[in-house]
Amino acid sequence: MASGSMTVTTAEKHIGEVWPKSIIRAQEFKLVIAPRVYREWKFAGFGDVYHVSRIPNIESTTKAASTDWTPYTYTDTEQTVTINIHQVTGFRIEDITKVLANNNLEQEMKQKIGYSLGRALDVSLATLPQSFSQIVGVLGEELDYEDLLDAWLEMTNNGIDIGDDCTWVVSPAAIAGLLKLEIFISQLYQGDNPRAVQSAKVGNILGAPVIMSNLTRAPSAGQSESFLMHKKAIALIMAQEPKMVTEYQALGLHNIIGSHQIFGQAEVNRYSEAPGNITATDEYAVLLKTVG
Repeated sequence: MASGSMTVTTAEKHIGEVWPKSIIRAQEFKLVIAPRVYREWKFAGFGDVYHVSRIPNIESTTKAASTDWTPYTYTDTEQTVTINIHQVTGFRIEDITKVLANNNLEQEMKQKIGYSLGRALDVSLATLPQSFSQIVGVLGEELDYEDLLDAWLEMTNNGIDIGDDCTWVVSPAAIAGLLKLEIFISQLYQGDNPRAVQSAKVGNILGAPVIMSNLTRAPSAGQSESFLMHKKAIALIMAQEPKMVTEYQALGLHNIIGSHQIFGQAEVNRYSEAPGNITATDEYAVLLKTVG
């Protein structure tokens, strides 16, 4: 016979462990880039290289009296988009795992498949701004208001109203830098708002909405490539939207579930406004080199 109290040690066999049905799901970033690019060039059902011809503005001249005028002709170029990106993800789950699990593990993983492919698409599109020819800012340094004005001026000089289908896609660190600027936190700029610092946010700059993306490209630690773009600056052709595939294997008593997507993307170059110009450039976007 023993004396003393029952403890968690002596009563160990009476104390159970509990796994609630709740799940702590991995954090997901907002996927904001793909919905804001140009997707009007549709997949025709075949072909891996899509060609879109360009048209320049025609020149004008002053006609001299009693002299024939000369018609203008131009040798046009084309924009191509190559369908060459095939992304896939998935998992394999044994029957015994499904039977013994206390939650619907297969369904949970199916939902993560959708996020995985959506994220991969945004990451792929975010690789294109590194090739933009119009650039402001310095990698590793915060943007200042002059940088924003320079980007606005680049677009405006090319005839683009950034209030029309343009978006600033900015990294969180770059947003934090912008929130140090007086124009976003000072009551002088925020209007009749005594709590300007607490409520200030970067929601719109010079007429275009600001969208924060955690998936902008980071060339190195502490750096990011944010960008200002018109919708037509980047083209995306989805040859195949995410498609789910399943296969049951009897010998292994497991189910393989996957999904894949096929697409092409390209920075779109076009002729500038100058009549007679047939040199295509990327005037519809500006790379913002900044902190990451």
